[in-house]
Amino acid sequence: MQYIDMQYIDTYELTRLGSTVQGQAPIARFTRLTADLPEQSDAPVAWAVTGETDARGQRFLRVAVKAAPVLECQRCMRPFEWRVETENRLQVVKSEADLDVEGVHDAEPDELIERIVGSARLDVLDLVEDEIILSLPYVPKHDVCPSLPVPLAEEQPESEPGKPSPFAVLSQLKKN
Repeated sequence: MQYIDMQYIDTYELTRLGSTVQGQAPIARFTRLTADLPEQSDAPVAWAVTGETDARGQRFLRVAVKAAPVLECQRCMRPFEWRVETENRLQVVKSEADLDVEGVHDAEPDELIERIVGSARLDVLDLVEDEIILSLPYVPKHDVCPSLPVPLAEEQPESEPGKPSPFAVLSQLKKN
């Protein structure tokens, strides 16, 4: 498989022109992502970054990523592929002082737009890696683990009729 090695972008030029850059990179290239994960296949990470400018002159980057990192299920401890398909819109600001401007804290959580400081040389693969990391589950697990003979919900019945609760003895001790 051939990969496009587009490492750096000029965020100001990309947003001014409304251009799109896209490419692919092997998942092994993303060392912050894969550092604590099981061994990865040579699966590609496909990405696209599109620049936008709105009517008020605000600049945005739309980052789209498709990847399939291998994670370890926390139930059965077996590796499995986690499909990531995400799109995020980031506002490009001129300085770090512009990262935290008035009105941002008053917005609803769904309306908040992440901000990044623009650059003539932004590492686009670091941006892509951040998007993948943010898309990973906190506790990765299969919907139904293939190695378990019975789904977990069936293994642990809430209560069986006629069977005394294991905590019934504790209530007797409490009375004494």
